[in-house]
Amino acid sequence: MEVPGKKRDSDLDKCSADATVFCQPCGEGGKRAVAQGFCQTCEEYMCAPCVEYHRRLKMSRNHILLSKDKMPSFYQSTKKSAIADTEYCNNHPMEMIKFYCPTHGALGCDDCVVLDHRSCKVDYIADVAKEFVTGKEFRELEPSIKRVEDLLSAFISNVKEIFGDVKNQSKVEIDKLRKFRAEINTYLDRREKELLDNIEKIKTEDENVLIALKTDCEMMKTGLDAMRKEVTSGDVSVNQQYVAARRGRKELRGIRDEMEKIVGRMKAEVSVY
Repeated sequence: MEVPGKKRDSDLDKCSADATVFCQPCGEGGKRAVAQGFCQTCEEYMCAPCVEYHRRLKMSRNHILLSKDKMPSFYQSTKKSAIADTEYCNNHPMEMIKFYCPTHGALGCDDCVVLDHRSCKVDYIADVAKEFVTGKEFRELEPSIKRVEDLLSAFISNVKEIFGDVKNQSKVEIDKLRKFRAEINTYLDRREKELLDNIEKIKTEDENVLIALKTDCEMMKTGLDAMRKEVTSGDVSVNQQYVAARRGRKELRGIRDEMEKIVGRMKAEVSVY
């Protein structure tokens, strides 16, 4: 069998070593791409994108793929036309799907039927396919696909809407948090200023009280010094000393009373931080 798109010598039984082989799937679609691999299971040459897609596709991921350096320069197909009507079995890559088991809802090849569905009543695809594709179940498949597709589209739209709501709500909460933090900072700044002002005020008041107490104490000490000199002076008469002593005792009682008042003022008026 001549491979589509392949340049061959006039001798059809031989192929030159440098003959260019092109991708067969792309050739069927009207494109021309140099083959970079060969699938032994499908018996087809493929370009790099087709090889990669072939590996990812569920129905062909287990196929035997040869790289460019190992692929044959010419391949005579052994596939039968009847085999090409279905697909290769996922469980047995060298076998074609020929049966459907209604009990298990499973497609399979000869090996699958023997191994897993021996007791089941299976349908031979070649016998039931034509009637099935003209029947009600097949006709309803496309509308069912459309309905599910519409549901999925609605779900996607709903998810996008919810995603937007989540994003907006997150922004709202972040804005609230930052506003709350700004309010706290403003409050703390205001309270700090109030407390600093209050501390400074108390400090000034306490200093004034202490200055006044110090002044009073110094004045009383000065009075005591004058009293001592008057009482102990030898330049005055005895009568003058008597008068000074009596007056001094009275003044001394007054000074002691005043000292007790000073102690009370110090306890009451000087603040403790």
